[in-house]
Amino acid sequence: MLKATLREGKPCIGLWCSLASTLATEIVAGSGAGWLLVDGEHSPNDLRSVMAQLQVIAAFPCEAAVRLPSDDPVLIKQFMDAGARSLMIPNVRTAAQARDIVAAMTYAPDGFRGFSVGHRANQFGRIAGYHQKARENQLLAVQIECRTGVANAREIAAVDGVDVLFVGPGDLSTNMDAMGNPGADHVQQAIAAVRQAAAGAGKASGILAPAKADADRYLRDGFTMVAVGSDLGLLARGADNLIASFSR
Repeated sequence: MLKATLREGKPCIGLWCSLASTLATEIVAGSGAGWLLVDGEHSPNDLRSVMAQLQVIAAFPCEAAVRLPSDDPVLIKQFMDAGARSLMIPNVRTAAQARDIVAAMTYAPDGFRGFSVGHRANQFGRIAGYHQKARENQLLAVQIECRTGVANAREIAAVDGVDVLFVGPGDLSTNMDAMGNPGADHVQQAIAAVRQAAAGAGKASGILAPAKADADRYLRDGFTMVAVGSDLGLLARGADNLIASFSR
């Protein structure tokens, strides 16, 4: 389980699923990746397509995480009921926002997740004690993607219920006036600050790093939840490289 692996400080390599295709997700799920991120922010996924991909991933020994398009508590409720136990929330900026997200994932009295007797997450009512123990196995990764999030990273990491600070290097570089250049010195300093904030709170840190040299460096630095590519990127680059090999 991803949450347990990260708590032990062990690295876990993942892949992004952006094609909104159960077949593509099934293909990458068999790769041996430790986790897959089904993207609901920048991909044409909805509740039903995400649920179908969760069903596919369940046949493989990897964790399914779902990135929601926002921190909307209604979406959190719906996707968790559909079986998403590991969530990634984009552009978290403050500790107060992080606390609200945790509350949306948690049943009363500690939170306000809507209660349903039977849904896919508790095998339609077959898991005894699900509601009392629901948060034990759930993982929350909050994305740090702007200057404000970086400035508040220590406070965000200290929020009980936040498991991972996950850097979004594309948005972070854009919001730091270095669009498309996460390797810029000031962006790299911000990325390192997020990792240090997570470590200081005993939490894991993660990042998306499609270039292997970058991924290897981030792993050496102490990032543990590292995504190293996507189904879309693998298909596009593979097709490009194959055709280019006949055009020389």
